[in-house]
Amino acid sequence: MANTGFTIWFTGLSGAGKSTLSEIIEKRLKERGRNVEVLDGDIVRTHLSKGLGFSREDRDTNIKRIGFVCAL
Repeated sequence: MANTGFTIWFTGLSGAGKSTLSEIIEKRLKERGRNVEVLDGDIVRTHLSKGLGFSREDRDTNIKRIGFVCAL
C-alpha cells in the first residue's frame, strides 16, 4: 500500500488555539509513525512572506505560498 500525504489546515483568530491544537495533533501523528511537518503561520510569514501585510491581496498571496509549500 502506498503512503499518501494529507494537509490539515487550521484557521482562526490570533490566540484561538491553532498552534496548541497543531502541537497536540503533531505529537499524536508522530506516535503513530507518521511523518509530520508543521507550518506555523507566524514563522512562515516571517521567512516566506516577509514584506507582506494583512491586506486582502497580501493575505491571499501568503495563503498561496503556504499552499505551494504544502504540496511539495
